[in-house]
Amino acid sequence: MRPYEKIRVLIAHGDPLISAGLGATIGRSRDFETVNGAGRQIAPDVVVADYDSGMQLIASGGPMGRRVMILTHSDSEAKICHALEQGARGYMLMGCSLQDLMEGLRSVYMGGIALGPLVASRIADRMKQQALTRREGDILRYMMLGMSNKAIASKLALAVGTVKTHVKSVLEKLDATSRTQAVSIAQRRGILREEEQSVAVSPAKTLSRLGTGTPATRPMLEPVRELVA
Repeated sequence: MRPYEKIRVLIAHGDPLISAGLGATIGRSRDFETVNGAGRQIAPDVVVADYDSGMQLIASGGPMGRRVMILTHSDSEAKICHALEQGARGYMLMGCSLQDLMEGLRSVYMGGIALGPLVASRIADRMKQQALTRREGDILRYMMLGMSNKAIASKLALAVGTVKTHVKSVLEKLDATSRTQAVSIAQRRGILREEEQSVAVSPAKTLSRLGTGTPATRPMLEPVRELVA
């Protein structure tokens, strides 16, 4: 930390109530101060943003995007890995402890990566599990619709026995004991969400980024528009 200077934090969260709460909480700490990014006269050391705003800042390619710590409700493994691969410096979940939040801000300021405990666990879970093949992904989609093996076989022009083999493989890869549990795990991991289908998430790439420390569906928010303009 700079001698006698506080860590400057810009809050770019889309929820005004959350922004107000963050500002009040961070402002009470002797180690931090909140800054306004509109004038750009004082560059922030860390930017705390919701998922969409944070990804927009990162995509802008500006200096703000290299200091983003995402604070969100979403614990989707696909979103977590995508954000980190794109350059987010941290990913914390709403409801995290004040200590975790402050330590995360300090970590990003010092050039590290800030991950909440559950986020780190999600990444570890993803690393342990094998990726589904394209055909297994097709099978899982129809499992999510509640279709039987016979119906899936008819839909994909496959033998029922072949479908059963794929279903067994899906359950093993997701470490599930039933079709219902497999669907639940897939939904939690964000495997087949439409907004994530275009995201090629590589767990190995994410782990590599965490080790080396290498630095939107919603309409763009006004504060973010000002920051990336």
